[in-house]
Amino acid sequence: MNAGAITACSLVEPVGDASAKWKAIVDNMTDLMGSEPQLIEELYHSESQTNFDNRSIAWLLKQYDRIYDAPTMSLDLYTRQCSLGVTARQLAISAATIANDGINPVTGKPVFDARFAPQVTSLMATVGFYQHSGDWLYTSGLPAKTGVGGAVIGVMPGLFGVCAFSPPLDDAGNSVKAQAALKHLMGSLRLNVFSSARYDLGEGEKA
Repeated sequence: MNAGAITACSLVEPVGDASAKWKAIVDNMTDLMGSEPQLIEELYHSESQTNFDNRSIAWLLKQYDRIYDAPTMSLDLYTRQCSLGVTARQLAISAATIANDGINPVTGKPVFDARFAPQVTSLMATVGFYQHSGDWLYTSGLPAKTGVGGAVIGVMPGLFGVCAFSPPLDDAGNSVKAQAALKHLMGSLRLNVFSSARYDLGEGEKA
């Protein structure tokens, strides 16, 4: 996960310009969420001083030609990105933007091409819960992405995006209570991404 994220930061354009890359990252998140995230300076500085494993990963990527800008810059961008503070509402809106084929349902702004929405959702479904990804999808029926901060976002394509947040984590780094809440939601609404049931968004009834 970390290796892929560091490489992704190295691919952000323009190459070699840390300030412009950072602006591109924050602007994209702002468009997805409909409002700007806030950098938690204390967390950023703490992570920068202790991210020894990620430093090794960055240089290993360099050794194998799998990083596409300066390793130190790419690592710093990744560390700063991991130190951004967001709310559950912001995350829910970002998930709803994915569910809405790349159009932010709050601002009405197109954020990314609709053809990428299925690809993002499929990645969430297959690797979004670390080593518990298969178990989660089987038991919940909800493509979702978890984070070690305690938040989980879920996407039901064409229907909604959702976020649940609670800090206590399981052994894989997934929020225990957020998982329970989202499973309860999916069960109560009788929703499952693999189900053939169809719903009318206007009436809230199964078609």
